[in-house]
Amino acid sequence: MQASVEDFTEAGVGIVVVTYDAPALQQQFVEAGGITYPFISDIDAATILALGVLNEGYEPGDDAYGIPHPGVFVLNRDREIVGKIFIESYRERVDGPGTLAYALEVLD
Repeated sequence: MQASVEDFTEAGVGIVVVTYDAPALQQQFVEAGGITYPFISDIDAATILALGVLNEGYEPGDDAYGIPHPGVFVLNRDREIVGKIFIESYRERVDGPGTLAYALEVLD
């Protein structure tokens, strides 16, 4: 996504990431990747559960409990979800250009 930040900015579309990782781990990732968009830590998985994207392959108490299925929500200016793309495997990701094209399509 970082490689597409300028394209998102020019299109007027923001990026925010929600992960189950602790803030310190997120910060290491942000610094290592030179990431310029915000990360939100959801270590208790409350948001991930509320959005219905919890990876059910892990039980409470497992190290990976709270991890969501990888994906993207698109919100409009009223903070309503108007689109989403989710993938079962953590090994695959939606790329920046594809995400932006989808966001622009559902926001139009």
